[in-house]
Amino acid sequence: AGRELDRWARRHGRTDTAGRAGALTAGLLAHPLLTGTGTLTGTAFRRRSCCLYYRVPGAGVCGDCCFPRPPGLRESESRQPESRPPGSQPPGSSRSPQAPRSS
Repeated sequence: AGRELDRWARRHGRTDTAGRAGALTAGLLAHPLLTGTGTLTGTAFRRRSCCLYYRVPGAGVCGDCCFPRPPGLRESESRQPESRPPGSQPPGSSRSPQAPRSS
């Protein structure tokens, strides 16, 4: 929320409001119950723990996710899970042995 407040304030020329939003965010994250729960870099906050939102069908990751992409996905795969029939394997995850190559 702090990042969004900062963006809004700067878009509207309200740098004083952006500064107050940043100070409020830093103050809240310095509270003993929140200390160590994530990293605040500028206006960006990244959690240290997982909320498991990525497990919801079609969800992706939350806004302050500790993962750069949903667990189990490679860099080249989409953030959105694809629709597959129940019990089917994702592409490239075949468990059957490959036939030997002929020379």
